[in-house]
Amino acid sequence: MDIISFSIKKPVSVIVGVILVVLFGYIGLKSLPYQLTPDVTAPEITVSTIWPGATPYEIEKEIIEEQEEVLKGIRGLTLLESHCYNGLGTVSLTFKIGTNLDTALLRVSNKLNQVPEYPENVEKPIIEASGASSSPVIWLTLKTQAGSKKNINTYKTYFEDEIRQYIERVEGVSDLLVFGGRDTEIHVNADPVKLAAYHLTIGEVGLKIREENQNTSAGFIDVSKKSFRVRTVGQYRRPDDIYRVVLKDSRDRRVFVRDIARVTEGYSTLHESVMQNAATCIAIGVKKEPGANVLTLTKEVKKTVDELNRTKLKEKGLYLVVT
Repeated sequence: MDIISFSIKKPVSVIVGVILVVLFGYIGLKSLPYQLTPDVTAPEITVSTIWPGATPYEIEKEIIEEQEEVLKGIRGLTLLESHCYNGLGTVSLTFKIGTNLDTALLRVSNKLNQVPEYPENVEKPIIEASGASSSPVIWLTLKTQAGSKKNINTYKTYFEDEIRQYIERVEGVSDLLVFGGRDTEIHVNADPVKLAAYHLTIGEVGLKIREENQNTSAGFIDVSKKSFRVRTVGQYRRPDDIYRVVLKDSRDRRVFVRDIARVTEGYSTLHESVMQNAATCIAIGVKKEPGANVLTLTKEVKKTVDELNRTKLKEKGLYLVVT
């Protein structure tokens, strides 16, 4: 069929066809997510392990080398990098483009279970779907409303417990980086003179307090036709519970925490301070999942921030700002 002849003889059909092509093209363009610099990156997974108080050398020898030994054989792995800091070690794994991220996460988790053991006080490794070197695409700041008497640095634990999950649930968010603020802590201030008098050390006191902070199951007791579950509740519910911990038990007397120390509620040491426009704040960096669209992610995060500012944060005298 001659296209030119058909177009001349059937002008209405041609016009309708052109209109349909333009219409569906416009609809497709409006619904297509776009961004200035599209992602062409390989999937990356980061394993972070915290060991409070340890040096980079200790973390490398006791943790990182053990993890690298079991992770280096994962299928599809193209690059394995590790970094050691004071109290923190990270292992970054880069996979071939096209690797299913969920499958890779499962393999990494299974391999980490093969690490024989970790030193005492090492926290459980955290597996993240975004690389440690990837930068946040959105920055938020948490501030107090005008007239608030409390310092914003005292709200870090509140943010972690009550607010963080709402932002992490946004589709496309992989992780949050939080800078500034002080965590809520319980401080046990021991008197060195009393420690010496009772022949105790700081290490023994700390170990005993940690050991007693747990609930213990003791099985069942059958009484007549009934069966009772027996358990000892030892987990601390308030700071005063620590005073009743027995540190030493001899024939003549028992030594309690209240005999050698003072327990108070407080905050962790401030190691970093964040300011914006001359006002102290807590900074939150939002990292995106591989393949997530930045524009769609930004729109959803702003919607969540507006909702939090109207509800939970307003009740506490706080507000979030998208910077």
